Amino acid sequence: MGVIEQKANTGIFKINEHPGRTHFGGDMQTNFYPPDRLEQNSLLTDQIDTLWERGFSSFENIASLQEIAELKGICERLIFAGKGAREGALFDFVGDNPLASTGLTQLSMPSNFNQRLRRTPYHKRLEVLARQVLGPQARFAGDHLFYKPPVAGPETPWHQDEAFHDPRFNYKEVSFWLPLQPATIENGCLRFISGSHLWSVQPHRKIPGKERSHGIECYDGFDPGDAIYCPVPVGGCTVHLGRTLHGAGPNRTETARFAYVVVFDIPATVSKEHREFSWLEQKTTRDEIEAKWMQGRGKVVALYRRVMRRNNLNPHRLYFGLKRRLWSLVQGRKRI
Repeated sequence: MGVIEQKANTGIFKINEHPGRTHFGGDMQTNFYPPDRLEQNSLLTDQIDTLWERGFSSFENIASLQEIAELKGICERLIFAGKGAREGALFDFVGDNPLASTGLTQLSMPSNFNQRLRRTPYHKRLEVLARQVLGPQARFAGDHLFYKPPVAGPETPWHQDEAFHDPRFNYKEVSFWLPLQPATIENGCLRFISGSHLWSVQPHRKIPGKERSHGIECYDGFDPGDAIYCPVPVGGCTVHLGRTLHGAGPNRTETARFAYVVVFDIPATVSKEHREFSWLEQKTTRDEIEAKWMQGRGKVVALYRRVMRRNNLNPHRLYFGLKRRLWSLVQGRKRI
Protein backbone atom coordinates (compact mmCIF):
# COMPACT_ATOMS: atom_id res chain seq x y z
CA MET A 1 0.00 0.00 0.00
CA GLY A 2 2.85 2.40 0.67
CA VAL A 3 3.66 4.45 3.74
CA ILE A 4 0.84 5.87 5.89
CA GLU A 5 1.66 9.25 7.38
CA GLN A 6 -0.35 11.71 9.47
CA LYS A 7 -0.41 15.40 8.59
CA ALA A 8 0.68 17.58 11.46
CA ASN A 9 -2.12 18.89 13.74
CA THR A 10 -4.92 17.32 11.66
CA GLY A 11 -6.92 14.14 11.67
CA ILE A 12 -5.98 13.60 8.03
CA PHE A 13 -3.78 10.68 7.04
CA LYS A 14 -2.14 10.11 3.69
CA ILE A 15 -0.98 7.06 1.80
CA ASN A 16 2.23 7.87 -0.04
CA GLU A 17 3.09 5.27 -2.62
CA HIS A 18 6.55 6.77 -3.04
CA PRO A 19 7.78 8.22 0.28
CA GLY A 20 9.66 11.46 -0.17
CA ARG A 21 7.69 12.45 -3.26
CA THR A 22 4.55 14.58 -3.18
CA HIS A 23 1.82 14.29 -5.77
CA PHE A 24 -1.73 15.28 -4.86
CA GLY A 25 -3.26 14.99 -8.31
CA GLY A 26 -2.96 11.25 -8.90
CA ASP A 27 -2.71 7.89 -7.19
CA MET A 28 0.71 8.39 -5.64
CA GLN A 29 -0.66 10.12 -2.55
CA THR A 30 -4.14 9.88 -1.10
CA ASN A 31 -5.55 11.81 1.84
CA PHE A 32 -8.03 10.00 4.05
CA TYR A 33 -9.81 10.21 7.38
CA PRO A 34 -9.98 7.09 9.55
CA PRO A 35 -13.52 6.44 10.80
CA ASP A 36 -14.65 7.61 14.23
CA ARG A 37 -16.63 5.46 16.67
CA LEU A 38 -20.20 5.88 17.90
CA GLU A 39 -20.84 5.53 21.61
CA GLN A 40 -24.17 3.96 22.61
CA ASN A 41 -25.62 4.58 19.14
CA SER A 42 -25.46 8.33 19.65
CA LEU A 43 -23.38 11.24 18.43
CA LEU A 44 -21.19 13.11 20.88
CA THR A 45 -21.28 16.90 20.84
CA ASP A 46 -17.81 17.13 19.30
CA GLN A 47 -18.79 14.62 16.59
CA ILE A 48 -21.76 16.80 15.63
CA ASP A 49 -19.51 19.87 15.64
CA THR A 50 -17.01 18.08 13.38
CA LEU A 51 -19.74 17.14 10.91
CA TRP A 52 -20.90 20.76 10.67
CA GLU A 53 -17.31 21.95 10.38
CA ARG A 54 -16.18 19.56 7.62
CA GLY A 55 -19.50 18.69 6.00
CA PHE A 56 -18.87 14.96 6.39
CA SER A 57 -17.87 12.31 8.89
CA SER A 58 -17.40 8.56 9.01
CA PHE A 59 -18.03 5.92 11.65
CA GLU A 60 -16.90 2.35 12.00
CA ASN A 61 -19.80 0.87 13.97
CA ILE A 62 -23.20 2.12 12.87
CA ALA A 63 -24.62 -1.33 12.02
CA SER A 64 -24.05 -4.88 13.21
CA LEU A 65 -22.87 -7.69 10.96
CA GLN A 66 -26.32 -9.28 11.23
CA GLU A 67 -27.95 -6.04 10.07
CA ILE A 68 -25.53 -5.77 7.16
CA ALA A 69 -26.30 -9.34 6.12
CA GLU A 70 -30.05 -8.66 6.13
CA LEU A 71 -29.74 -5.38 4.25
CA LYS A 72 -27.40 -6.86 1.66
CA GLY A 73 -29.77 -9.76 1.05
CA ILE A 74 -32.69 -7.39 0.51
CA CYS A 75 -30.70 -5.04 -1.70
CA GLU A 76 -29.22 -7.77 -3.89
CA ARG A 77 -32.67 -9.25 -4.51
CA LEU A 78 -34.11 -5.85 -5.45
CA ILE A 79 -31.28 -4.98 -7.83
CA PHE A 80 -31.01 -8.28 -9.66
CA ALA A 81 -34.79 -8.67 -9.91
CA GLY A 82 -34.88 -5.35 -11.74
CA LYS A 83 -37.36 -3.82 -9.30
CA GLY A 84 -38.46 -0.32 -10.28
CA ALA A 85 -37.29 -0.51 -13.90
CA ARG A 86 -40.80 -0.05 -15.35
CA GLU A 87 -41.36 3.15 -13.40
CA GLY A 88 -37.94 4.74 -13.91
CA ALA A 89 -36.71 4.01 -10.38
CA LEU A 90 -33.95 1.65 -11.56
CA PHE A 91 -31.45 3.32 -13.85
CA ASP A 92 -27.82 3.77 -14.78
CA PHE A 93 -26.49 6.89 -13.05
CA VAL A 94 -23.72 7.41 -15.62
CA GLY A 95 -25.22 5.87 -18.75
CA ASP A 96 -28.27 4.23 -20.29
CA ASN A 97 -27.81 0.59 -19.39
CA PRO A 98 -28.76 -0.49 -15.83
CA LEU A 99 -26.89 -3.55 -14.57
CA ALA A 100 -24.26 -3.23 -17.31
CA SER A 101 -20.75 -4.29 -16.31
CA THR A 102 -19.59 -0.70 -16.84
CA GLY A 103 -22.65 1.02 -15.38
CA LEU A 104 -23.46 2.53 -12.00
CA THR A 105 -26.88 1.11 -11.21
CA GLN A 106 -29.11 3.11 -8.87
CA LEU A 107 -32.46 2.12 -7.40
CA SER A 108 -34.32 5.15 -6.09
CA MET A 109 -36.57 4.58 -3.07
CA PRO A 110 -35.88 0.84 -2.59
CA SER A 111 -38.08 1.00 0.51
CA ASN A 112 -41.03 1.37 -1.90
CA PHE A 113 -40.33 -2.19 -3.01
CA ASN A 114 -39.47 -3.70 0.35
CA GLN A 115 -40.94 -1.88 3.34
CA ARG A 116 -38.75 -3.86 5.72
CA LEU A 117 -35.99 -1.35 4.92
CA ARG A 118 -37.86 1.29 6.91
CA ARG A 119 -38.66 -1.00 9.81
CA THR A 120 -35.21 -2.26 10.72
CA PRO A 121 -33.43 -1.30 13.95
CA TYR A 122 -30.80 0.28 11.69
CA HIS A 123 -33.33 2.71 10.22
CA LYS A 124 -34.67 3.62 13.66
CA ARG A 125 -31.09 4.26 14.79
CA LEU A 126 -30.57 6.65 11.89
CA GLU A 127 -33.70 8.59 12.83
CA VAL A 128 -32.17 9.33 16.23
CA LEU A 129 -28.85 10.41 14.72
CA ALA A 130 -30.55 12.58 12.08
CA ARG A 131 -32.47 14.47 14.75
CA GLN A 132 -29.22 15.08 16.60
CA VAL A 133 -27.81 16.67 13.44
CA LEU A 134 -30.83 18.53 12.01
CA GLY A 135 -33.10 18.95 15.02
CA PRO A 136 -36.37 17.38 16.16
CA GLN A 137 -38.19 18.09 12.88
CA ALA A 138 -35.88 15.81 10.86
CA ARG A 139 -37.81 13.19 8.92
CA PHE A 140 -37.07 10.42 6.43
CA ALA A 141 -36.73 11.98 2.97
CA GLY A 142 -35.78 8.98 0.85
CA ASP A 143 -33.36 6.14 0.27
CA HIS A 144 -31.17 4.92 -2.58
CA LEU A 145 -29.32 1.78 -3.48
CA PHE A 146 -26.16 1.76 -5.58
CA TYR A 147 -24.57 -1.20 -7.32
CA LYS A 148 -21.05 -0.69 -8.69
CA PRO A 149 -19.99 -3.84 -10.57
CA PRO A 150 -16.57 -5.47 -10.14
CA VAL A 151 -13.47 -4.69 -12.21
CA ALA A 152 -15.04 -2.07 -14.48
CA GLY A 153 -17.39 -0.25 -12.10
CA PRO A 154 -17.13 3.45 -13.06
CA GLU A 155 -16.34 6.50 -10.98
CA THR A 156 -19.18 8.35 -9.29
CA PRO A 157 -18.93 11.94 -10.61
CA TRP A 158 -18.28 14.80 -8.22
CA HIS A 159 -21.57 16.44 -7.23
CA GLN A 160 -23.58 18.13 -4.50
CA ASP A 161 -26.86 16.45 -3.65
CA GLU A 162 -28.70 19.79 -3.60
CA ALA A 163 -27.85 20.19 -7.28
CA PHE A 164 -30.58 17.61 -8.00
CA HIS A 165 -33.27 19.66 -6.20
CA ASP A 166 -35.60 22.48 -7.20
CA PRO A 167 -33.42 25.63 -7.20
CA ARG A 168 -36.29 27.81 -5.93
CA PHE A 169 -35.90 26.37 -2.44
CA ASN A 170 -33.20 25.85 0.18
CA TYR A 171 -32.66 22.47 1.77
CA LYS A 172 -31.08 21.00 4.87
CA GLU A 173 -30.46 17.29 4.72
CA VAL A 174 -28.11 14.62 5.96
CA SER A 175 -27.25 11.38 4.15
CA PHE A 176 -26.03 8.14 5.69
CA TRP A 177 -24.03 6.12 3.13
CA LEU A 178 -23.73 2.48 4.26
CA PRO A 179 -21.51 0.13 2.23
CA LEU A 180 -22.67 -3.48 2.38
CA GLN A 181 -19.08 -4.74 2.29
CA PRO A 182 -15.86 -2.96 3.27
CA ALA A 183 -15.55 0.35 1.39
CA THR A 184 -11.96 0.82 0.30
CA ILE A 185 -10.08 3.19 -1.94
CA GLU A 186 -9.76 0.29 -4.40
CA ASN A 187 -13.51 -0.45 -4.68
CA GLY A 188 -14.76 3.15 -4.61
CA CYS A 189 -15.27 4.50 -1.12
CA LEU A 190 -16.68 8.02 -0.92
CA ARG A 191 -14.39 11.03 -1.14
CA PHE A 192 -15.23 14.55 -0.05
CA ILE A 193 -14.11 18.17 -0.30
CA SER A 194 -13.86 19.44 3.26
CA GLY A 195 -15.84 22.63 3.96
CA SER A 196 -17.72 22.54 0.65
CA HIS A 197 -21.06 22.35 2.50
CA LEU A 198 -20.56 26.05 3.25
CA TRP A 199 -20.42 26.92 -0.46
CA SER A 200 -23.31 27.71 -2.74
CA VAL A 201 -24.26 25.05 -5.26
CA GLN A 202 -21.34 24.95 -7.68
CA PRO A 203 -21.58 24.72 -11.50
CA HIS A 204 -22.76 21.29 -12.63
CA ARG A 205 -23.48 19.82 -16.05
CA LYS A 206 -24.75 16.65 -17.63
CA ILE A 207 -21.98 14.09 -18.04
CA PRO A 208 -20.32 14.84 -21.41
CA GLY A 209 -21.36 12.27 -23.99
CA LYS A 210 -23.96 10.84 -21.61
CA GLU A 211 -26.46 13.68 -21.50
CA ARG A 212 -29.42 11.30 -21.43
CA SER A 213 -28.27 9.72 -18.17
CA HIS A 214 -29.54 10.76 -14.74
CA GLY A 215 -26.11 11.74 -13.45
CA ILE A 216 -24.55 15.18 -13.32
CA GLU A 217 -21.05 16.31 -12.50
CA CYS A 218 -19.54 19.34 -10.81
CA TYR A 219 -16.87 20.64 -13.16
CA ASP A 220 -15.71 23.92 -11.61
CA GLY A 221 -15.16 25.72 -8.32
CA PHE A 222 -12.99 23.12 -6.57
CA ASP A 223 -9.73 21.20 -6.82
CA PRO A 224 -10.14 17.38 -7.00
CA GLY A 225 -6.65 17.16 -5.51
CA ASP A 226 -8.14 18.30 -2.20
CA ALA A 227 -10.24 15.14 -1.96
CA ILE A 228 -10.33 13.31 1.35
CA TYR A 229 -11.21 9.63 1.10
CA CYS A 230 -13.29 7.86 3.75
CA PRO A 231 -12.73 4.09 3.73
CA VAL A 232 -14.89 2.27 6.27
CA PRO A 233 -15.16 -1.37 7.41
CA VAL A 234 -18.24 -3.58 7.26
CA GLY A 235 -20.75 -2.01 9.63
CA GLY A 236 -19.32 1.47 9.12
CA CYS A 237 -20.77 4.41 7.20
CA THR A 238 -20.10 7.92 6.01
CA VAL A 239 -22.35 10.88 6.80
CA HIS A 240 -22.57 14.07 4.73
CA LEU A 241 -24.67 17.20 4.34
CA GLY A 242 -26.68 18.27 1.31
CA ARG A 243 -24.16 20.68 -0.18
CA THR A 244 -21.05 18.67 0.61
CA LEU A 245 -19.17 18.01 -2.62
CA HIS A 246 -18.50 14.29 -2.96
CA GLY A 247 -17.90 11.45 -5.39
CA ALA A 248 -16.30 8.03 -5.49
CA GLY A 249 -13.57 6.27 -7.39
CA PRO A 250 -14.03 3.24 -9.67
CA ASN A 251 -14.32 -0.32 -8.44
CA ARG A 252 -11.14 -2.08 -9.51
CA THR A 253 -11.69 -5.15 -7.34
CA GLU A 254 -13.14 -8.56 -8.17
CA THR A 255 -16.15 -7.97 -5.88
CA ALA A 256 -19.22 -5.83 -6.52
CA ARG A 257 -19.66 -2.75 -4.33
CA PHE A 258 -23.14 -2.17 -2.90
CA ALA A 259 -24.11 0.92 -0.90
CA TYR A 260 -27.41 1.72 0.79
CA VAL A 261 -28.11 5.43 1.39
CA VAL A 262 -30.76 6.86 3.70
CA VAL A 263 -31.54 10.60 3.61
CA PHE A 264 -33.26 12.76 6.23
CA ASP A 265 -34.26 16.40 5.91
CA ILE A 266 -36.22 19.25 7.44
CA PRO A 267 -38.83 21.21 5.44
CA ALA A 268 -37.40 23.21 2.54
CA THR A 269 -37.74 27.00 2.58
CA VAL A 270 -38.02 29.56 -0.22
CA SER A 271 -34.60 30.60 -1.47
CA LYS A 272 -33.78 34.29 -0.98
CA GLU A 273 -31.63 34.27 -4.10
CA HIS A 274 -32.63 33.51 -7.67
CA ARG A 275 -31.03 30.28 -8.81
CA GLU A 276 -31.24 28.30 -12.05
CA PHE A 277 -29.96 24.75 -12.42
CA SER A 278 -29.75 24.46 -16.19
CA TRP A 279 -28.46 20.89 -15.91
CA LEU A 280 -31.90 19.78 -14.70
CA GLU A 281 -33.75 21.13 -17.73
CA GLN A 282 -32.74 18.34 -20.13
CA LYS A 283 -35.02 15.30 -20.10
CA THR A 284 -33.34 11.97 -19.43
CA THR A 285 -34.24 8.42 -20.33
CA ARG A 286 -35.30 7.92 -16.74
CA ASP A 287 -37.61 10.98 -16.91
CA GLU A 288 -39.37 9.59 -19.97
CA ILE A 289 -39.92 6.15 -18.42
CA GLU A 290 -41.29 7.71 -15.23
CA ALA A 291 -43.59 10.09 -17.15
CA LYS A 292 -45.05 7.21 -19.15
CA TRP A 293 -45.63 5.19 -15.96
CA MET A 294 -47.33 8.17 -14.30
CA GLN A 295 -49.83 8.37 -17.16
CA GLY A 296 -51.29 5.05 -16.07
CA ARG A 297 -51.74 3.50 -12.65
CA GLY A 298 -48.44 4.99 -11.53
CA LYS A 299 -50.15 8.20 -10.40
CA VAL A 300 -52.29 6.27 -7.91
CA VAL A 301 -49.34 4.20 -6.70
CA ALA A 302 -47.19 7.31 -6.22
CA LEU A 303 -49.96 9.02 -4.22
CA TYR A 304 -50.41 5.95 -2.02
CA ARG A 305 -46.68 5.79 -1.32
CA ARG A 306 -46.57 9.46 -0.45
CA VAL A 307 -49.44 9.10 2.02
CA MET A 308 -47.85 6.03 3.60
CA ARG A 309 -44.65 7.96 4.26
CA ARG A 310 -46.77 10.14 6.58
CA ASN A 311 -44.44 13.14 6.28
CA ASN A 312 -47.25 15.31 4.96
CA LEU A 313 -49.30 14.59 8.08
CA ASN A 314 -46.70 16.27 10.26
CA PRO A 315 -48.03 19.77 11.15
CA HIS A 316 -44.61 21.41 10.87
CA ARG A 317 -43.96 19.93 7.42
CA LEU A 318 -47.53 20.59 6.32
CA TYR A 319 -47.15 24.27 7.20
CA PHE A 320 -43.97 24.70 5.18
CA GLY A 321 -45.36 22.64 2.31
CA LEU A 322 -48.41 24.87 2.04
CA LYS A 323 -46.22 27.94 2.33
CA ARG A 324 -44.06 26.79 -0.60
CA ARG A 325 -47.11 26.02 -2.72
CA LEU A 326 -48.70 29.39 -1.97
CA TRP A 327 -45.46 31.13 -2.90
CA SER A 328 -45.32 29.15 -6.15
CA LEU A 329 -48.88 30.14 -7.05
CA VAL A 330 -48.25 33.81 -6.28
CA GLN A 331 -45.13 33.74 -8.44
CA GLY A 332 -47.03 32.02 -11.20
CA ARG A 333 -44.51 29.22 -11.30
CA LYS A 334 -44.93 25.50 -11.52
CA ARG A 335 -46.11 23.91 -8.30
CA ILE A 336 -43.80 21.41 -6.64
